[in-house]
Amino acid sequence: METSSKPFIELGLLTEDEVVGLGEKLANCLNEGDILLLSGEIGSGKTTFVRGFVKGLGCCSSIVTSPTFTLMNVYNCTKKIFHIDAYRLNGIEEAFFVLGGELESRDGIFIIEWGELIVEFFNDDTINIRFEHVDEKRRRLTLITSEDRINIIRRCI
Repeated sequence: METSSKPFIELGLLTEDEVVGLGEKLANCLNEGDILLLSGEIGSGKTTFVRGFVKGLGCCSSIVTSPTFTLMNVYNCTKKIFHIDAYRLNGIEEAFFVLGGELESRDGIFIIEWGELIVEFFNDDTINIRFEHVDEKRRRLTLITSEDRINIIRRCI
């Protein structure tokens, strides 16, 4: 994901518990129709973040499973969450087939793992979070979004 054209926040080196906590905080900043694109290698904390996000919206974090094989999981918390895995999608046409109707309705918050693979499907109003392995216990997270959203997010986290 490109960081030069959009503002970004270096969220620091986070432990697993801190990644969950960040998800909880960010959940309360977002509204239906918002789109989070998560990127990072396997095991970098994307699904862990979603567990915190779901917990922040009043659901038990144990309901979260990776949507790798189902492509999309839906969690009905205080807000509906569409948890999507774009890793196995074969391009924009398949992404539209899986996401199209739900995205048009904007009836929930969309969290898309491997979002960098289908980023061209979306306008510039997404929130991008990049997860990087640092070591076994810590991940480096960077949040990238528009100028308007960055200020709102800074106040929440």
